[in-house]
Amino acid sequence: MVFKIDRIADTELGLLYRDRVFQKVLGPGVHRRVGAGRTEVHKLDLMRLPVSDKKLDALYMTHPAVVAEHFTVADMADTELGLVYADGKLIDMIGPGSRAFYAKGLREIAVRSIDADREIEVPKALVAPFGLMKATHFVLPVEVPSDHVGLLYVDGVFHRQLAPGRYAFIRAVHRVDSVILDLRLQTLEVTGQEVLTRDRIGLRANLTAVYRIADPAVAVSVAADLRDHLYKALQFALRQVIGTRTLEEVLGDKQGINAAIAEHLAGDLAETGVEVPSDGVKDIIIPVDVRELMNRVIEAEKTAQANVIKRREETAATRSLLNTAKLMEDNPVLLRLKELEALEKVSEKVGNVIVGNGMDGVLEDLVRIRPKQGKEA
Repeated sequence: MVFKIDRIADTELGLLYRDRVFQKVLGPGVHRRVGAGRTEVHKLDLMRLPVSDKKLDALYMTHPAVVAEHFTVADMADTELGLVYADGKLIDMIGPGSRAFYAKGLREIAVRSIDADREIEVPKALVAPFGLMKATHFVLPVEVPSDHVGLLYVDGVFHRQLAPGRYAFIRAVHRVDSVILDLRLQTLEVTGQEVLTRDRIGLRANLTAVYRIADPAVAVSVAADLRDHLYKALQFALRQVIGTRTLEEVLGDKQGINAAIAEHLAGDLAETGVEVPSDGVKDIIIPVDVRELMNRVIEAEKTAQANVIKRREETAATRSLLNTAKLMEDNPVLLRLKELEALEKVSEKVGNVIVGNGMDGVLEDLVRIRPKQGKEA
């Protein structure tokens, strides 16, 4: 008689088959069986979570009571999500329509089922454990930062807004998606725009806009790419405003251009959920040839203004001299003072002066504005 000895460890379970038919379960210990050629022992590793084995699946179909005696069976319906706890700690999830086996005795196993068809949001207490498990095929983790808002979609339909915080949503049955939007002020630069003025002068303009999302649900539903939509709206407004003005009007009324662009944007963005608190033209770049022509025009204007001022000053000086001459003609004392003033200036520039009539010659003959009375014609 042939005997075969099977040793089953404390963390194992044996399934005895005779002629491929299940006979019984072998617990931990040493087992002796007769007719080794006709019998077979299949060992199950009870440390695995879950215990995954094809023979165990088959045994559950033929002998469910035997399996239930040694295993906790998590058998989920098509709309259920199973949460498996070992010693009070969440260790596993079982998807809808799935089945898993967990050995009894080694750990205290508990299975909780969630109706995934009706319950979408995971309770707050389970958000952190779900995040550690990283079971993204069953659960969608969502983290909304401060100054942001989250938009939740269930089966492609907007469900609700999410305030800043951590969330987890069950997507074992439904398709669940989220979109995170920044509610803070943001800057958009529109640079290097080639624009033609009303008088056919080509310019390059740079525009800066500060915007924020006022209605997140509307903003997402109106445009697939919000920044691109706003960029094109700014482009269009810039071209509309500059294209209706001459070069002189563009260069001389920058504030008016900014106000006109803001007015255009208010109409274009009225139903997009986006607000633009401020916008403005940052730079206007003129072509080199036009800039040189403008410099020549400005130079000519400044030269003409200088000539006008010079002529005005010459006229004023001549008029002043005429008034002085009239005063000296009627006032001999004033005339004499002018002669003495001229004498003082001459003396400063001449080293030696020879006079033949003494002091009277110095005072009367050296500098004389008007001839003596005896020699007047």
